[in-house]
Amino acid sequence: MGEPNVWSVARLPAPESEAADLSVNGLELSCAVPDDAGSEPAGATPFGLLAASLSSCTAMSVRTFLVRWRIDPGAVTVRVGVHQDTPPMLDRQVTVAAEISPDLREQLAGVVDSTPVTVLLRDAMTIRTVLTTGAG
Repeated sequence: MGEPNVWSVARLPAPESEAADLSVNGLELSCAVPDDAGSEPAGATPFGLLAASLSSCTAMSVRTFLVRWRIDPGAVTVRVGVHQDTPPMLDRQVTVAAEISPDLREQLAGVVDSTPVTVLLRDAMTIRTVLTTGAG
């Protein structure tokens, strides 16, 4: 099967640690969970990292697709919110500054719905997506 191409290691340095020290392919960061009152910590959380995976994968896929069509995408912004209800849901808002023709916009929507992280997550949770291009 071979070695995986992505490694993530979490370490809790002491039993009373409230945050895990993470290493993702050598990038070091900290990850904490909300406190007992439900207050979000200042840094990364497990659900925040999940949202970051989806938003970054989507943004890079959008840019790659538009560049292949020789379209300067301008700014690409992807916001992902996590609803931890039962069942959990991800809200994804994709905004592309460039004006996109209706036919190409339909293809772009297909690309957004088939990014690698989307494919990995979509059987586990609903991903609701809104795609905005051009001036709105």
